[in-house]
Amino acid sequence: MDDAHTLAATGCARYTPVVTTLEGTGTVAGRPLGSFAAPSPAALLRAVHDSATDLASVRDRSVILRALVRRTRALLGADMAYLSLNDLDAGETWIHVTDGVRTRAYAEIRMPLGTGILGSVAAGGTSVHTDDYLADADLNHLTHIDEAVAAEGVRAISGEPLRVDGHLVGALLVAHRTPVAMPPAGLEALRLLALQAAVALEQTRRASEIAALRAAASTAQGDADLLDLDARLLAAVGGGGGCRAVVEELAAAVGAPVVLVDDDARVRCSAGGRHADLDDDGGATAVVVVPGGPAGASRLVSPAVGERAHRALGRGALAAAAALQVEHELAEAADRSPSALLDDLVDERGVRREVLQERALAQGLDLREPSSSLVAVVPPADRQRSVAALRPLVEGRGLVAVHAGHVCLVCSRRGASSDELGAAAQAALAGAGVSAVVGCADAEPAVAARGTGSVGRAHAEAAQVARAAQVLGWRTGHADRARLGVAGLLLGGADEGVVDAMVERLLGPVLAYDGEHGTHLEQTAAAVLEEGSRSAAAARLFVHVNTVRQRVERLDALLGAGWDGPPRSLDVQAALRLRALRRDG
Repeated sequence: MDDAHTLAATGCARYTPVVTTLEGTGTVAGRPLGSFAAPSPAALLRAVHDSATDLASVRDRSVILRALVRRTRALLGADMAYLSLNDLDAGETWIHVTDGVRTRAYAEIRMPLGTGILGSVAAGGTSVHTDDYLADADLNHLTHIDEAVAAEGVRAISGEPLRVDGHLVGALLVAHRTPVAMPPAGLEALRLLALQAAVALEQTRRASEIAALRAAASTAQGDADLLDLDARLLAAVGGGGGCRAVVEELAAAVGAPVVLVDDDARVRCSAGGRHADLDDDGGATAVVVVPGGPAGASRLVSPAVGERAHRALGRGALAAAAALQVEHELAEAADRSPSALLDDLVDERGVRREVLQERALAQGLDLREPSSSLVAVVPPADRQRSVAALRPLVEGRGLVAVHAGHVCLVCSRRGASSDELGAAAQAALAGAGVSAVVGCADAEPAVAARGTGSVGRAHAEAAQVARAAQVLGWRTGHADRARLGVAGLLLGGADEGVVDAMVERLLGPVLAYDGEHGTHLEQTAAAVLEEGSRSAAAARLFVHVNTVRQRVERLDALLGAGWDGPPRSLDVQAALRLRALRRDG
């Protein structure tokens, strides 16, 4: 079967995976399970980099895929790894490349789509795992396949689908000859390497097409130029230059500026000179869609006119989509290291303190020093933009990552207080066009007796402060516990309706009276409670003590006698404080 036929898959919607367990059952026959390896972020990035290097320097598809399968097996500590391709005409997926497989029957498996692990992954488009294949009653077993599995001695299997241009074309799997589980880090590594395999399939298919078209169009100079452009674009993607390298090749090809514009009209990169008039009518444009990548569609735009310019940008859109997808996956891989560290620091997952200290130092965060924790509540669509805006603030002394739906920052406190850092974070987010409420808190140095728990406590406090500020009606701003006080922190688990109800119940008559008569009973009540005497309140308000006495009598009539003494005074003062905090926001 040739590559073009194999990659013509259009999806297999009628097949659904039978098993979707990603972490195993935890035990087998009452004994704890082992697991596939959980590669470190550094090891995963090396594997992704090595695969990208192969794509840039090797043209033989079989060599690229064999290296990738071998790399997958080593990274996950598997007994074997293999890659399959779909044959939709036969309704099967067939094993194409193997590493570690011992028997011919297993290496030559052709699995009907939707059956077993291999067929479920290749048809269903989702991760599938089983701790013990032959003992798994939930799977759709076939007798001859089970015989091949038994002869090979396979027990645990995990698989990830391969997608090319949005279509399912095969699967990448690892297997063990003992029952084992698949840890989350191992599953993520398998997913990224499956993406690399899909990119390899697409690039080698395009390279074959280019060679065939070059031979067929050798007498047509115009087509030959476009074929040369295809080859240069392919090299730009494989060479690691990203979108900028693609745009530079396009600008050289059309002899005019070319710009890649994101879906929010921001210029991502450009080449070829000034581009102020790129939106004028008559220029060439092409939409760049990344299947399974970031939401939204970008555009390639150029003032160049003519059929050739339109065709060049159309071809460039495919290369730009591939470059964007690779950039997105590599950025996610780079983000996982600080994100995983933050999860362990905040949630105290039982990782040894010495290990956390070493990982934190790699991010510039010394747990033996005082630190600051910030939690920024931002719209979901702005989280990655917020992470990028806050990273310069840590300056190699901490980390920024998304945790529990919020953007969180932890850094060593060297000279600047948490409140000052909160102000800087607020300014950085505003500069990036993000509206955010930022909670701030301090963490003391970790010592042997306390481990790293102070970071988790500071993070929880910062999150509570941010939530309380939201309940108070803030849409932007920063605060810490000292600014909100006890009244504000008590609202960390509440909603805005709680504040409204509390203020109305305790101060409603006073606020209504002030509104109708233009008086200042609210300010008088606050002054009396905070100063402790009517004479001190009069001095604070710059009025005569008799004026305060008359206002207090009116307050007695509105709120009832005893409002200014315990225990009611605490409730009234809390309501007054909440009113003041709302005005601050």
